[in-house]
Amino acid sequence: MNAALHVRVCKLGEKNQIEELRELIKKTNVRELTAVLTARLPKKDFINFWNYLLLAYDGNSLDTQEKRFACVRCFLDGLRTVEMGYKLSVDLITRLCQDLNTYTSEQLNWIIEHCMDDMRAGDAKCVAWKDLLPETLLVLSVKPRLLINDIAMTGQEFRDSTIRNLSTMRWPITILTPIADMFSMLKLTSSERLTVLNKFAGALQELSPMELPALCYQLFSMCTSAAQLIIPLLSLEKYFHKNYYKQLFSDMCSNSTDFDSIDAYSDKELREAEETVLHHLNYCTMYLLSEQQVAIMLRNFLHMPDVILTPFMLSAIISMTAVNRDPESARFSSCILLPFLRNVIRNNEEEQTLAQYSVWCRDTLQRKHVDMLQVFTVLIDQNKDGKDVVTPGLVNLAFTLLKAHNAPKLNTLAITFLTKFIRRRFMFGQGIIKRIAEWMVVDQEQNQFSECLTMLSVADTYTVSECLETITTVMEDFLWLPGEQSMRMMNFILPLLKLSNRVRDALIEVLRKAMTKDYRTRRMAIFGYCMILKQLNNSNSARQSQNASSFCTQHSISGYSMMTQSSFATRSNPQRNFDMLTMEIIGILRSCFEQQLGIRCTLYENLQRAVELNAKLVPHVLQFVDFHFRGFFNTPSTDQSADDVDTDFSINYDRLVVVKDEQLDIKDNLGCLVQFVAHCLAIYERGPFGCDVREMQRLLALCTQRLVANRLPLEDTAPPATLLKCARIQQQLNLIEGLIAHSLLSSKAGNDALRQVLPLFKQHQRLLKDLGPLSDASKKTQKQAKSNDSNATVNLSVNAAKLKQMCTEPNNIWDLAIIEKLLHVLHDDHVPYASAANTAPLRSYEPLVRYVLEITAQKVQGIREEPDYKQLSYSKRTLKLLTDITKVIYERCIQRLSELWQDFDVESAVLAAKCFMQCVRTAHETYGRRFKEFVKGFDMAVVNKSKEVTYVLQGVLVQYMKEDIKTDSSSNKLPVYLLEALELFYDHINYGERATIDSYTWLLDFCQTYELQNPEMGLLHRMLFTQRQKTHSGPFFDAVARQLGKVLGWQNDDNVSEQSDLGLKSLNMSTTATCLQYLYAAVQKQLEDVEYFVIKANNLSYKCNIVPESDRIYWRGNLDTLEGSICAQLILITRTLLEITNVCIPLGNHMDGLMKLLIQHYTCLKNLARHYLSSSSGKSNKFEQLVRNVGKPLPANIYQLISYVEYNILDEQPHQTATKRKPQAERAKVLRETRFIPKVILAIENFNKHIILLSKKFKSYDRLANYLHFGAVRDFNIQSGDLRAVIERTYSHSSQIEVSDSNLDADEEHTNSDDALPVEEDEVDDDDQHEPEQEPEQAPKKKQKQQKVRVEEKEPSKKQQETTRKNQRRRRVDAAEESEPKRRRGRSNKEDS
Repeated sequence: MNAALHVRVCKLGEKNQIEELRELIKKTNVRELTAVLTARLPKKDFINFWNYLLLAYDGNSLDTQEKRFACVRCFLDGLRTVEMGYKLSVDLITRLCQDLNTYTSEQLNWIIEHCMDDMRAGDAKCVAWKDLLPETLLVLSVKPRLLINDIAMTGQEFRDSTIRNLSTMRWPITILTPIADMFSMLKLTSSERLTVLNKFAGALQELSPMELPALCYQLFSMCTSAAQLIIPLLSLEKYFHKNYYKQLFSDMCSNSTDFDSIDAYSDKELREAEETVLHHLNYCTMYLLSEQQVAIMLRNFLHMPDVILTPFMLSAIISMTAVNRDPESARFSSCILLPFLRNVIRNNEEEQTLAQYSVWCRDTLQRKHVDMLQVFTVLIDQNKDGKDVVTPGLVNLAFTLLKAHNAPKLNTLAITFLTKFIRRRFMFGQGIIKRIAEWMVVDQEQNQFSECLTMLSVADTYTVSECLETITTVMEDFLWLPGEQSMRMMNFILPLLKLSNRVRDALIEVLRKAMTKDYRTRRMAIFGYCMILKQLNNSNSARQSQNASSFCTQHSISGYSMMTQSSFATRSNPQRNFDMLTMEIIGILRSCFEQQLGIRCTLYENLQRAVELNAKLVPHVLQFVDFHFRGFFNTPSTDQSADDVDTDFSINYDRLVVVKDEQLDIKDNLGCLVQFVAHCLAIYERGPFGCDVREMQRLLALCTQRLVANRLPLEDTAPPATLLKCARIQQQLNLIEGLIAHSLLSSKAGNDALRQVLPLFKQHQRLLKDLGPLSDASKKTQKQAKSNDSNATVNLSVNAAKLKQMCTEPNNIWDLAIIEKLLHVLHDDHVPYASAANTAPLRSYEPLVRYVLEITAQKVQGIREEPDYKQLSYSKRTLKLLTDITKVIYERCIQRLSELWQDFDVESAVLAAKCFMQCVRTAHETYGRRFKEFVKGFDMAVVNKSKEVTYVLQGVLVQYMKEDIKTDSSSNKLPVYLLEALELFYDHINYGERATIDSYTWLLDFCQTYELQNPEMGLLHRMLFTQRQKTHSGPFFDAVARQLGKVLGWQNDDNVSEQSDLGLKSLNMSTTATCLQYLYAAVQKQLEDVEYFVIKANNLSYKCNIVPESDRIYWRGNLDTLEGSICAQLILITRTLLEITNVCIPLGNHMDGLMKLLIQHYTCLKNLARHYLSSSSGKSNKFEQLVRNVGKPLPANIYQLISYVEYNILDEQPHQTATKRKPQAERAKVLRETRFIPKVILAIENFNKHIILLSKKFKSYDRLANYLHFGAVRDFNIQSGDLRAVIERTYSHSSQIEVSDSNLDADEEHTNSDDALPVEEDEVDDDDQHEPEQEPEQAPKKKQKQQKVRVEEKEPSKKQQETTRKNQRRRRVDAAEESEPKRRRGRSNKEDS
């Protein structure tokens, strides 16, 4: 019977005989229908029977409807037990949904309850409810009225109730993806969608990696805004961090890996799941969300680097950028998300700095610093495996960091990332290098591009050398770029010269063209040729094209004889290629001897550096410079003279300095040339071969002997001073310095070359002393010329400026190597290249010691001022020389500084301290990353088990304060230099080291023990404040403000706190000015830190609202802790401001600084109040305590401070006589001194407004408004005595001054300004704003009225004049009191209120 019924139904249905089919169903009872349905359900053709069966039901018949619903119930129950394919089940449910609108409400309600029961069962094989429930609920939601379980409601109410029940029920883990699919088909509101996403975010933590991508696809499809998208992203970040990245970072930080641990999931599964999730994220958001929408949402996490800077979140954000989706056509400059990531990374680096310098910031951060190098390393390793989902975006992120202006930390991160990335993925190297090279040429002001190319060239030379087209293009640009820029860019080519002959030959051809260009381009060419010579050896010196023409070119341009060239060119010469290429380059450089002074000095400097790095060049260079060097000396050769003692010898100054058309032309610097030759000869002595240097040595020895014996005529130093005379004296000074350098470099233990140093230096000192009178004579000449001819005056002024520079600032030519040798000679007990007999006279000669120390300080300071193209920050040689110089000064001077100023010379001790400070500062600024290496190079405390350098400097300072040293202008600088050096050492001590605590303890004890008479030693307070913030938290600065009040005086003694101060003896009248500024800076830094953490609290509050319920308690606790810390810090700042606003602060910059500080403080308080307004957190006792502290006491002090400012301004005016007063200047002074008062009042009122709003919005804060100070009445404060004096002074002033009718208006304006009554700042500002508008209209009437008044004025009586004189007699103060701020007893708080 069942089979027959099935066949009959199908036949009638196929023939479309609907009426006969309905009659058949009417005649068949429910039991037979359900039996056939149950039997046919597992069959593949059940879909046809199910379709015809539903078509056979008549909607107008109740009996038919009951049969149909019975079949539907049987069908839905059968789905729980029968296994069928997914497509078949979807087709069956889809067919059922077509007739849902014909079912009754009770039947539809039963279907929904049945679906919810299936959801609770959690059977992953039976998920037909995910398609049925949304359609059923949609049909019910549009019904106007329903009766469900005897409860009347509307369809929308039933729909909302069902969604609420679905959201609150427990979701089985096995069917999370179908549930997400079901919710994606429901038309959820924004709030419902957020609720559902939050629940999914908490539930997906239990899924396996294989189940995760499908669910994520459903969740991403469900999100319609960026605010919804962040919820699953944060949950996924937590999932991958817990299961993968946490252990990965732990292994990277430890030296060993736990191979015995058993993880729930393999790393491969997790990585594949993450890649798939990122693919779905890119696909689902490509056309739904723009970068701008995502960036607007992510702004709420700008100050939460620990949330954004994780491998997954970085990858997720990068995957949504246009440059990652379409790297070929998308514009890099239009990207929005990459600059956002750059700002987050910048905030992360700033947080590290905050933690380094503030213990409060360190305790408030509540997390570890995100190590971006670790994160980038992980992302690079993942890309190495071929998973390139975010590779284009990742490279563009590095470009964004590299292009950041004035951000060296970000640039360093980008350079490090690109270096590692190109090593792993060298296939991207050419494109990256091409892009960076283009930016380097376009944006020439930024140095990071050339630095990046240099680092890439050093790290992966082979990859960079393959980019020949890019390199050639950059080298061609050298011909039109500025010379300094080209030299800076050229450094990245240096590592390539050893590997690539093609790069080297292309560079030589470009430099050959540059030698015919302008002055700066020629300097660049010289720099480039010398750079090639540095890297040249026999293995890399073969020319790329070995043809006859190239060899002929080398021979023809070389400066050597044909015989010498032939000997070099023999095939048996092992250095043949090296010699040939060296001759070619040197031959090109020979033309520099006929060019300007700058070209020649550049040649000497760079050739000397090349010779020091490549000793093989010495024979070629000496022969190259031999003829040029001899040309400056007029003397017969060795063959023509029998004895050097009687030989004619002179210096050809015409080849050095000439005057043409009254213009000085300096052609060469003989001293630089002598020093360059001396260096070459010193290197030549290590391996003497290849050339004859006897004539050069003879000339140097002969010149030294003649100068020592005073047989070489020097320039006459008698007035008048001329440019030629001063230039020749400068040449002679440099020549003597060059000869001293030659004596040092040629000195050995077995010769007496060092004996010539002292006589040479005495000649040097004599010339220096004679330059002084020449400078004075030039000034007199200039004064006489001013009265004669105006045109000649201009020329004489220019020449006088040049003369003054030559006379007062003669240039010293010694380099660091010479200075290091001199310091060893003057200070070391044993010198390997000199005997004690030769060094003793030098060490005992005070002028020489002082001069060397002074020049050392100048040269070390000059390292910081060197141009960027020299790349001194990467020079190991310069760092070594700097370390050696510092070691000599530290061991021989600083550690024995007391002996130096006691037994030798105070001035030498001061210069030694200055030199040491300059060395430390240069290392700090130039070699900041290697500063600790620098300290270990000269401080042998670990090896010798002695005191470290900071403790040594502290001991020297204590000894200086204890001893009675003659205080003059020079000796006062000694402790200042030591303190500056000590501050730099403190800056590089990590907060976790013991020395940090010891430094603060010592500074506090020093300030409490010694009085400071030198105002420059006030920087001790800056060091104290900095170390205090680095090591301690809690109240401190309020005690400093109290002690300032004891020194400067209080405004109101009733408000003085009874708490004790710090007892700082260093705080006196001589140091209050600097202490105030340092105190302002410290409090300002604290307020800036608090501002940052207020924004961070806003971000954390946003996160608390979107995390799942399971995590919300944890993050809410973090937010409460952060808010409490912020309030506690603001309470301490408020107490400091309470104290300092009661101090008699001097007017001017100090008062302006205090006003700015108050404005910043109230702005910070306002922002914190806005945070509480937007936050849904409960009552904060700390915030209530903060409002209680700042609400009334601080504004009362501020209004008292305003009265104090006004009184001090007005009190100074009556001291001046009526005829000397300048009303306009006085008015400008009043406005200048009170310009910040309206801003302070506005800041207070803004804070009060937000507190009132907060008390109205939340009942828990209803008492906050009671703590506020609502200000005082700011109206006119007229004193009768002052008013009478002003009026009578007006009469006296007008009677004494007679003015004509033509300038009556101007005089009347001055009088009106003088007679103006003192008003509060608010009224002054309002009058100033309206005055320009009223003035044009009232001018005619005012003029007539004023003229009339002047006519009617009579001479004041004697009684009036006497009254005026009495009122003008004010209390007189002596000079000391006038320099201090005038103290005025402020009114009590009761009067103010």
